Amino acid sequence: MRDAKMNTKYKTKPLLMLGESMHNADMYYATRFLASDPFIYLRLPREGKDILIVSQMEYERAKKETIVKEIRTSLDYGYDLKTEELIAKVLHEESINAIEVPRYFPLFTAEELRKKGIKVVPVEELSITKKRAIKDEQEVNYMKKAQRACEHAMEIALEVIKKSVVKDNLLLENGEIVTSERIKAYIEHDLIDSGCTCDGGEPIVACGKRAADPHFTGSGSILADEPIIIDISPRLKLERYYSDMTRTVVKGESEKEIKEMYETVKHVQDSALALIQEGVTCKEVHNLVCDIFEERGYGTIRKKSKTGFIHSTGHGVGLNLHENPSVGDNDYELRKGNVITIEPGLYDPEVGGVRLEDMVLVLENGCENLTRFEKELTV
Repeated sequence: MRDAKMNTKYKTKPLLMLGESMHNADMYYATRFLASDPFIYLRLPREGKDILIVSQMEYERAKKETIVKEIRTSLDYGYDLKTEELIAKVLHEESINAIEVPRYFPLFTAEELRKKGIKVVPVEELSITKKRAIKDEQEVNYMKKAQRACEHAMEIALEVIKKSVVKDNLLLENGEIVTSERIKAYIEHDLIDSGCTCDGGEPIVACGKRAADPHFTGSGSILADEPIIIDISPRLKLERYYSDMTRTVVKGESEKEIKEMYETVKHVQDSALALIQEGVTCKEVHNLVCDIFEERGYGTIRKKSKTGFIHSTGHGVGLNLHENPSVGDNDYELRKGNVITIEPGLYDPEVGGVRLEDMVLVLENGCENLTRFEKELTV
């Protein structure tokens, strides 16, 4: 997808990163080397090269997998060195006395390097992180793949709800009560079969008044005539990219308030999607969402309300479930290649919650909705 050339000439000062890449998306993006143990990545922009330093145990695998051209082993610098001693030796060999590091760089390591005369400058946002916000064609294809898996899992969940029998306001499947935990198990098993994991957190299957808590994952019995928020965010196990989608459904007849909330949320989402294109700011999208909700009499986060629309409009998706750009009250101008969610919601502790979430690719003129799944309140 990329070669080492992508890593050159961002800044004049060398960049040093230290850590594992299972959870550090910047480290994985820069190296395309997946490891659970910490390793060292050094970018030398003036020389136009990157260096990857791994343990001897990982050396052969790194040669086969990473996009970094120059790979070294820690044994090249001596046996059983402490991390700070190893880094200092590497920097000395490269005649480096000042480095940039990410804001999450280990404090102890930074202080030890400073004691050795190395200037350590933390950077609020790496150029790598900024670059990750713009997806190339292959990354988009990975996310489409993840989204298809997400939608299949959603279909499985809704099929259980649709086919269930209602008795005493409870949903029954083969005579057993349908619970949030049961539906989440169906979702997770299907995602595993599709080559995905739930690293972003377990699926949300929240029913009734507790659905007014946006990130309540749900527990207990699923009830008829009550809103059920289902939020699924799988990650491809091999390719590492996420998708994210939310639907709200009711088995039976929903209350008038829920119907009105649903119609409003869908209208708001459609309006926001119609606004999205390159050059539009996140603030413009977010303010449009707040404007419509407020016109319809609902509280918003902009008005510091505790009910109604109480979160941002969306977020970037990629190697992290939540990454830049944040579709909220900020001046970031959307760019072609951003992949973001648009997920307006309304929440009232007296009746429950409604949220709809689609994942879209920003284009020069408009956007491509990567989410194909239908939106119907009643199932």
